[in-house]
Amino acid sequence: MPDRPELMAIGDSIYNGTRSLTTNAELARLSVPAQVAAAFGWPFKVPAYPFDVLFDLERMVRAGQFSPGRLKTAVLANAQAWLSQGRWSTDDGFDNVAIAQTTINDQSFLTYSDSFPNIDVLIGQLRQANGIDFAALVELYESINVSFLLNPSNDPHSEWATRTPLQNVAARKPKRLLVNIGINDGIWEICLLANKAGFNPDKIATDMHGLGLQLLQMKQAGQVDNIYFNLLPKPSCVANLMPRGNPFKLPTGSDYFVEYFSQLAPPGSLSGTDMKAVDESAKDLNSRIRDDLSQMFATAGGLHFVDIYGLMEIHDDKHFRESAENRISINGKRYNNRPLQSLSHVGGLYGLDNLHPTAIGYAVLAKAVCARIEAIEGLHPVTPIDFATVLSHDTLLTGVPFVLDFVDLLLSIAVTFGRAFKGAGASV
Repeated sequence: MPDRPELMAIGDSIYNGTRSLTTNAELARLSVPAQVAAAFGWPFKVPAYPFDVLFDLERMVRAGQFSPGRLKTAVLANAQAWLSQGRWSTDDGFDNVAIAQTTINDQSFLTYSDSFPNIDVLIGQLRQANGIDFAALVELYESINVSFLLNPSNDPHSEWATRTPLQNVAARKPKRLLVNIGINDGIWEICLLANKAGFNPDKIATDMHGLGLQLLQMKQAGQVDNIYFNLLPKPSCVANLMPRGNPFKLPTGSDYFVEYFSQLAPPGSLSGTDMKAVDESAKDLNSRIRDDLSQMFATAGGLHFVDIYGLMEIHDDKHFRESAENRISINGKRYNNRPLQSLSHVGGLYGLDNLHPTAIGYAVLAKAVCARIEAIEGLHPVTPIDFATVLSHDTLLTGVPFVLDFVDLLLSIAVTFGRAFKGAGASV
C-alpha cells in the first residue's frame, strides 16, 4: 500500500457508511470519507466488502423475509462464507478503517489477530442457540468487520494483522485524517433506547483526552498533517426519538416535545425536560473536548473541529427549527430528520433504523467536512457534492419499501434488534 495517502478515516458506523444496520461495499462507497475524497478528486481506497456484514436489512425487508428464523439462517450462511473465502480482498488495506460499533478506546486496542479467532467460536454459539443469541450476533458483526477492515488479506502473518486502527494510520502517514468517534460511548443508548443511564460525560471526556494524546503523538512524529475531528451529535435531532403520533407543531411556549419515545426499541422514553438536559450535557461535553484538545494541540497545530451538533441543529425539521436556507429539497421533495415513511415521503436523512443516515444524510455531513478543509487548507472541491447526484445512488430513497409506513417494520425490528442491543449492551 502506498504511504502518504491524501485522506484516511477512523471511527464508528457513521464513517463506516452503515445504513439501516447494514454494512457492505455499496454503502462504503457512499460513506462520508468516500464522498469527501470524491469531492476533492483524491484517490481513496474504499473497503471492498466481498459480502454484507452478516445481513442486508433493506433487502430482507423488500423481500418480505424479515423474521427471526430467516435472519438466523442468513447470518449463519453469511458468516460461514466469510470464513470460507480465504483472501477477502486483493488490497492489503483501505483508506477508511472506521469500524461500526467501536468506541473511543477501541481505536487503540482492536486488531485482526484478536478478532478473527472469535468468528468461528461465535458461529458455533449462534448455531447451537435456541432461537437467536443476539449478544453473539452483535459480537460476530464486530469481529468480522474488524478483521476485514484492518487486514483484508485475511493473512494472519501480514504486517497489518496486529495493528490497531491508530497504528494502521500511523504506518500509512496520511496527509489528512477524518475522525468520528464517541457515539458508542453512551450517546447511542440514548438515541436507540431513549435511556440516558449509560451517558457519562466525564468518562467520555477522559477517553477523548487519551485519544487526543495519541493523535498528538502522531502529529508530532510527522505521521499526519491535518486532523478533522467531529464533535458529538445533538441527540434529540436523531429520527428515532419522537413523540407519539405525528405532531404538526411544538407545544405552545416550549422548544421540546412533552415526551420522546424510541421508535425502534419501545417502550423507552425520555421526558422533554430530560431530553433538553441531555442535549445541554452533550453541548457542554463538546466544549470540554474542544477546549482540552485545542490546548493539547496549541503548539503542534493541525487539529480542526467539525461541529456536528450545530449541523444537526440547523437541519432539525422535526422540531420545526429548520430555516428555509437549510432545507434539502430535491425534485420538489423535502428530506428531513423525521422517521422515514414511504407514503408521505417524510424523513430521508435517516434509514430504516431511524439511527444511521442515508446517503443524503451522509452528504450533509460530508459537505460540512469539505467546508472545513476548504477553510483550513484553501482547497476547493473539483466536484462539489450534489444532493441530486447522491440521491441517484441511494437505493433506499429511490425506492422506499412499501412495508413502511412504519408500524409493520417496527413490530419486526423491535422484537429482534431492539431486544438484541438491550440484551447485549452493544451498539452498531
